[in-house]
Amino acid sequence: MSKVLVTGAAGFIGYALAQTLSESGDTDVVVVDNFVRGEPDEAYKELCSRDNVDAYELDLTDSDAVRELPDSVEVIYHMAALNGTQNFYERPYEVVRCSTLPTFHLLDRYASCSDFRRFIYAGSSEAYAGTVSAFDWPVPTAEDVPLCITDPSNLRWSYGGSKLHGEILVTAAGHQCKKDYTIIRYHNVYGPRMGDKHVVPDFLERMKKGVYSLYGHDDTRSFIYIDDAVRATMLLADCDEAANQTINVGSENEIKIFDIGKKLLELAGIGAEIELYDSPQGSVARRSPDTSRLKALVGFAEEVSLVEGLKRTMDDYIG
Repeated sequence: MSKVLVTGAAGFIGYALAQTLSESGDTDVVVVDNFVRGEPDEAYKELCSRDNVDAYELDLTDSDAVRELPDSVEVIYHMAALNGTQNFYERPYEVVRCSTLPTFHLLDRYASCSDFRRFIYAGSSEAYAGTVSAFDWPVPTAEDVPLCITDPSNLRWSYGGSKLHGEILVTAAGHQCKKDYTIIRYHNVYGPRMGDKHVVPDFLERMKKGVYSLYGHDDTRSFIYIDDAVRATMLLADCDEAANQTINVGSENEIKIFDIGKKLLELAGIGAEIELYDSPQGSVARRSPDTSRLKALVGFAEEVSLVEGLKRTMDDYIG
C-alpha cells in the first residue's frame, strides 16, 4: 500500500482528487482541511468514512499542527489555498497567509523523510497574469513565460503573488533537499462542488434569483472540467519525466466569459439579456494555456466537452 497526503481535501480540486485516489485499492489517503473555504458536508463525511482514508482537521498555517500528520507519506498533493476572486480583494491578508505558510510547513515536515518521493504543488495561471498583461506575451501561453508582479498594491496579487512565491519555494526545496516535485499550473478548473467566488458558480447562483449580470464579459478564459483536471494531475504524479517540471493543466479552447454566460442561459432554456459589467482591476484580458508539454508527457486529451461540463455543473448548482 502506498500512502499519499491531500491538503485542502474538503475544497474543490482537493476533494475530487482525494475521492479518486481513495477508489484505488492499493492507496491509503490522508486528507486534511481546516474548512477555511470547504466544508464537512455529507460528501466529505462519506469520503472520510472510507477504510483507506485517514482524516485530519488541522490548520496548516500552524507548524505545530502540521507535526500531527503521519510521519510517513510518499506523495503530497498540496491543493490547500484560499482561492476565490472576491477573496483576493476582500480578504487579501488571509489569502497570502493561507497560500504561503502551509507550503513552508509541509516542506519542513517532510523534505527529510526517507519515504517521501514527490511534492505535487497546485500552482495557478494567475502567477503569470502580469506578464501577459504588461508585455503582451503570447496566448496560448507556455510554461517558460517569465513571471512578474505588475503592481503589488493591487490586492488581486494576494493570490497570484502567493502562487508565484510557492513555485519558487517548491523549486528551492526540491533542489536543496534533493526531493522531486511537480508544479501544476491549473487554468480555470470548474465543475460541481467548486464553491462560490468564481465566474461559473457565481453566474449560476444569480441565475437562480433571476439576475443575469456578468462581470469581465469581454475577457477570455479556457475552462477545464474537474474530472479532466484530476486525471491529468494523477497522470503527472505517476510520470517520472514530469519530476521537477512546471506543467500547464487546462484546455486550449479559449472562450469569452460572455459566451460562457450565453451557454449557461441556453442550457437552462432562459432567453434573458445578460447585464454586462467590466472585470475587476488587474484581471488579465486573455488567458489560455499551451498544453504541448502535458500532451507530450502523458498523452493527455480532454474527455468532457465544455457544454457537457457546464450542464453537469448547472445540475449541481440549480438542479
